[in-house]
Amino acid sequence: MNIVCYGLQWGDEGKGKVTTYLSREFDYVVRYSGGSNAGHTVNYGEFKLVHHLVPSFDIRGNTKAYIANGVVVDLDVLIKEIEEIKKIGFDVYDRINISSLTHIVLPVHKMLDEKLEIAKGEKAVGTTKRGIGPAYADKVHRIGLRLVDLFDKETALEKLKFISKMYKNLYGIEWDDYEILFENFEKLSKLIVPPLEMKEEFKNVNVLFEGTQGVLLDIDMGSYPYVTGSYCNTTGVESGLGFPIKIDKRIGVFKAYVTRVGEGPFPTELFGEEAEKIRIAGREFGATTGRPRRCGWLDLPILRYAIETSGCDEMIMTKADILSGLEKVKVGIRYLSNGRKFEIPNDISMIDKVTVEYIEFNGWKNLEDDNFAKFVDFIERETGLKIAYISTGEKIDDIRKV
Repeated sequence: MNIVCYGLQWGDEGKGKVTTYLSREFDYVVRYSGGSNAGHTVNYGEFKLVHHLVPSFDIRGNTKAYIANGVVVDLDVLIKEIEEIKKIGFDVYDRINISSLTHIVLPVHKMLDEKLEIAKGEKAVGTTKRGIGPAYADKVHRIGLRLVDLFDKETALEKLKFISKMYKNLYGIEWDDYEILFENFEKLSKLIVPPLEMKEEFKNVNVLFEGTQGVLLDIDMGSYPYVTGSYCNTTGVESGLGFPIKIDKRIGVFKAYVTRVGEGPFPTELFGEEAEKIRIAGREFGATTGRPRRCGWLDLPILRYAIETSGCDEMIMTKADILSGLEKVKVGIRYLSNGRKFEIPNDISMIDKVTVEYIEFNGWKNLEDDNFAKFVDFIERETGLKIAYISTGEKIDDIRKV
């Protein structure tokens, strides 16, 4: 069976925990998009891990991991993650494979990322400055460096010198310290495999595909230009792998409220004390950047958009426990423009021009409260989808089947 687990909002929905929980029933967990801008936090109880590039598989079991060619890889970050896991007491080196066609995030990409954000001024999108966008851009410009290129050092050096020349001439960015790149490559070289080898491997095993960010940050279907540089949607699975594969189920993860990092439209955003209360209770600070996340009420119009866009089959709700104890909980049920119902347009960036109509629920003391059951039933009716699991806390096993 092949299942994809992905975010239905602007990322940070708790996919890392959920994917790790589900991974125990799978032979492989596969990352198909994004880069080290991802920050999937997993609390094992006795320790925590923040996954930037290592797929979110339970490191205590036997599940293996694969980083597909739709990901852009920062070799230094990946090595440090693997070493960090080893320090905890788990050597996962032999359980990870990386596509030979994966593109590499170079220092020049990070330098350009920061330079572009500064140049954009008020139009900046709030990138993590991890070099993800520029790395994807170079891939499209056909000047990117792939892992497979590093097997021939002489040819790789020619490509690197060409990239350095381009960056100096176009952007005034200088970089020629290539040796660390080859050193890192040597440490990972045994993990690198051709994609078609993995295609054969996946024929007779169960695979869980792990999404990064969320549908609303997808480069095509998200709130452009305030999006990431890759395909966060379920449609990114095949393009990320490089070959066709049958998906049996699409499981979308969403929070009982909404957050986003960086700039962009956010119709149900809260401000002041109300936002801060949720932010502190939910520890809503970016795992990659440390930035405080913007917080707001659950937004059903944009949730339905993400469900429709991704072909979602069932949902998992996270962080409802964070709202426990609130006297009232609101849900945005429709958008209005000039007093009339406003359907989400093809360009969803236009949602910054709407007002939101809310429904108010009595708060719940805990997740066994009847008021919470009413909240869940309402969301299922309004979306037409079953909520299959509910996260009840921060740790991996704090999750229950509905």
